[in-house]
Amino acid sequence: MRRTRTIVIVMSLIAALQACLLPADELFDTQIKPLLERKCLSCHNEQDRKGSLSLQTAAAMHTGGESGAVVVNGDAAASYLLDLITPTDGKAAMPKGGQPLSPEEIAAVRKWIDSGAAWPDALKLEPEIWWSLRPLQRPQVPQTGFVVDHDGNDWPVRNPVDSFIAAKLEQNQLAPSPLADRRTLIRRLYFDLIGLPPTPSEIEAFVADPDPLAYEQLVDRLLAMPQYGERWARHWLDIVKYADTCGYDKDKLRPNAWPYRDYVIRSLNEDKPYARFVQEQVAGDALFPGSPDGILGLGFLAAGPWDFIGHVEVPESKIDGKIARSLDRDEVVSNVLNTFCSATVQCARCHNHKFDPFTQQHYYSLQAVFAAVDRAERAYDLDPAIEQQRRDVEEQLRERRQQLAKLNATIESAGGERLKELQAKVERLKSKVTAPLKRPEYGYHSQISASRDAEKWVEIDLGRPVAISRIVLRPCHDDYGDVGAGFGFPVRFRITARLEPEADQKPDQSLLVVDRTAADVSNPGLLPVEFPVAALEARYLRVSVTRLAERKNDFIFALAELEVFDQEGRNVAAQAAVTALDSIEAPIRWGRNNLTDGIFALPAEDAVAKDYAAALAERDQLTQQTRPPELLRQQTDAAKAVKGLEQSLSALPQGKLIYAAATHFKPQGSFQPTKGFPRSVHVLHRGNVTDPREEVSAGTLPVVPGVTATFELPVGHNEGDRRAALARWLVRDDNPLTWRTIVNRLWQFHFGEGLCATPNDFGRMGQLPTHPELLDWLAIEFRDNGQSFKQLHRLLVTSSAYRQTSADHAASSSIDGSNQSLWRMTRRRIEAEEVRDAILSVSGCLNLQMGGPGYYLFAVEKPEHSPHYEYDKFDPNDPATHRRSIYRFIVRSQPDPLLTTLDCADSSQSTPRRSETVTALQALALLNNKFNLTMATRFAERLSAEKQSQREQIAYGFQLVTGRDAEPGELDELAAYAAEHGLPSLCRLLFNLNEFVYID
Repeated sequence: MRRTRTIVIVMSLIAALQACLLPADELFDTQIKPLLERKCLSCHNEQDRKGSLSLQTAAAMHTGGESGAVVVNGDAAASYLLDLITPTDGKAAMPKGGQPLSPEEIAAVRKWIDSGAAWPDALKLEPEIWWSLRPLQRPQVPQTGFVVDHDGNDWPVRNPVDSFIAAKLEQNQLAPSPLADRRTLIRRLYFDLIGLPPTPSEIEAFVADPDPLAYEQLVDRLLAMPQYGERWARHWLDIVKYADTCGYDKDKLRPNAWPYRDYVIRSLNEDKPYARFVQEQVAGDALFPGSPDGILGLGFLAAGPWDFIGHVEVPESKIDGKIARSLDRDEVVSNVLNTFCSATVQCARCHNHKFDPFTQQHYYSLQAVFAAVDRAERAYDLDPAIEQQRRDVEEQLRERRQQLAKLNATIESAGGERLKELQAKVERLKSKVTAPLKRPEYGYHSQISASRDAEKWVEIDLGRPVAISRIVLRPCHDDYGDVGAGFGFPVRFRITARLEPEADQKPDQSLLVVDRTAADVSNPGLLPVEFPVAALEARYLRVSVTRLAERKNDFIFALAELEVFDQEGRNVAAQAAVTALDSIEAPIRWGRNNLTDGIFALPAEDAVAKDYAAALAERDQLTQQTRPPELLRQQTDAAKAVKGLEQSLSALPQGKLIYAAATHFKPQGSFQPTKGFPRSVHVLHRGNVTDPREEVSAGTLPVVPGVTATFELPVGHNEGDRRAALARWLVRDDNPLTWRTIVNRLWQFHFGEGLCATPNDFGRMGQLPTHPELLDWLAIEFRDNGQSFKQLHRLLVTSSAYRQTSADHAASSSIDGSNQSLWRMTRRRIEAEEVRDAILSVSGCLNLQMGGPGYYLFAVEKPEHSPHYEYDKFDPNDPATHRRSIYRFIVRSQPDPLLTTLDCADSSQSTPRRSETVTALQALALLNNKFNLTMATRFAERLSAEKQSQREQIAYGFQLVTGRDAEPGELDELAAYAAEHGLPSLCRLLFNLNEFVYID
């Protein structure tokens, strides 16, 4: 250790001495200028001036910072710059948050200042352009003759990928690994391209295929399979935070999120050009109107978590509501820029980005792009003209309902103070007369209607003509929807009487006995509603309802009892026959015959009930007297208009629904649609919604040379134009981030680590690329040749670099232990979903049905309020759950225990790269989870059905899980275990083999 420290000190002194020997101007050009541009100017420039300090010009540097002169020519000891970069107690103040300057760099700065701080006249330094922001330029493919692996065998350079890899290996004095055998390669390809294991027969056919192009043909077959889209959609959904619930406190279900998942699968299988894929997900409805994918793709903007309470239960005018909506836009902005550009723009929410050239203005300009967008369900398979017609009708209906509400309010207020007093008294007494004394036979209940103005009727037959003196309607009581007393009592109705059956008489022979159709009738609670009748003889009485009572979100007609009294005061309707237009027959509570059974709810307090009845009668009488006829006519006209528009709306095609970005949707509590009118977005000081500063317009990041960050949009543009501008910017040929990002992701999913190891962060806090020239070559090749994922897959997996073995090599490992130069292939454990799918596959249970709503691996409790997801109540024998894992219903707050143990992605955050841990809990789960126990039994049943002897069954099972034949000694051990513990127990053991869950 002492010797090592001495060497480091000596080397530092040599470097410092070399710096001292350089002339001042050469020292500035070769060391000081690059150092300032690389380490200092990102924060200390003319625009930002962190610490009131700029290092871009000699004049700015000499004017001083927060603690005096930054540079004193000829006197390093008096220069503040030296204090900033010299470590104190092992730490230097600058670069803040970055790697400290080396001793030789500090020595060079000291020498430069002491020698006069030479600075060429009029020179203005510019911050170094970070690698990811540099314009894309096609690099020259290396011409290398390096084709020998570390065993001395020929290693073919099959395509430009191999040329770049070989050049890096040669540069680092490394040799590649030998090529893997066909048995290894087919298993590697199957899991990488379709996420499923090959069958033993598929393996044997490939191994025995004499065609020299058998490997390439296998790649093409796998890329053409529909399972390819399912496998690679899982990678994409990890990145974009897709799940089927909202997350946060209540974690509500999203029953219509799945069409976006299916859109991704289909787009990948169709090999949709990447630019189109990107644009559909940001602004598909604006750029491709009339295309279902233009709406389906917008599921991307709604894929992440969403605060139900902050949006639905808290108004946007309150601070918590503002915070919720600002955070929601932050979620959308970060998802777009992290996913497509590997840019951590969200770091600029509270202050300018500390390391990358992104300001708060840039960040909030991106928020302004999505200022009108919310997340809601919207139709995706309708003609745009019908969608527009629906919006028009909904807008007209909204206006008419507002007009009707104003008319109702005007009419209600026409009675003056006395009417208000009576109304207050009615409300005060209502609760005292609505506590029921009742039996379970509630009464008659019509079928449910979506419209309040649908007509309903119920009729009784007295059996003979009777001289009638009084008709009494008895209201119902039901707690559904918190309605309580007066449940279903008609709002507008009439009573007619006849002597003959309706079919035997003319319409004008029906006598109108009671007419309450001109204005709404008040809910009577549980008080009987009586109608005296003079000189009427009738056999049939019908109650016809023209305006139904609201139940919750629909409308009905209900009565507990219809009483008809003769001249002697007897109820002649008792047990009378009842007919109706329709009826809910749900004994014992509801039924036609309940209308005349003599059973009905009574108010609990008779004295109070009488007082309530008197107040109600006086209120209704005063209301009738003070309602102006013209207002009543307008009220009737408005009600008819509302009814007509509701019918027009219900007649329009409904379409299928997707949970996606939306500006028009059904309001829910405080969650109101913007209807395409963007909210104003301001820069928030320190990210605080209560401290807004200047308003911003829509824009993006300044990463394309010569292109302003602010979008040039016409006055009066619609909100879709903003998203369209961003979508076009994302896929510009000269946007270097987009194309580098996507090819880096595909490389990572094939080779285990990206060419840049931080796939969501190409900024200064991310990693430098190991093969920058290869990354740029792939980006340009992908961009300029159809943007085909499948073509890029084929290029990567047909390379010799991909076909290498994963075995270790001591000499190479001592030089590059982390395999940065890719001298071998990376062994990987298959992902959680691949484990589950592989278990289903080898057990013979896998159902390859594609698409549609997700299946539950749990039971749901309290789905309407705060759902509970009970995984212990899941039945693994349910065949509906034996589909591929991509189709499972994903819950954010309570993720699946088995898959989480196996390092499944956390859907509440972007997961560009899965963790890969090895824990005892994983082995215990694979042994004891009830899904695995069930599948082990099913696996054993399959082996017993397909092979006769137990030794054949064991050998076949080993082939299915590992892809190879068991060695005789291995087979003997497995047979001994099965003999002692049984075949199902052996199948549990096979699921735990490393060869099953790892691919070489």
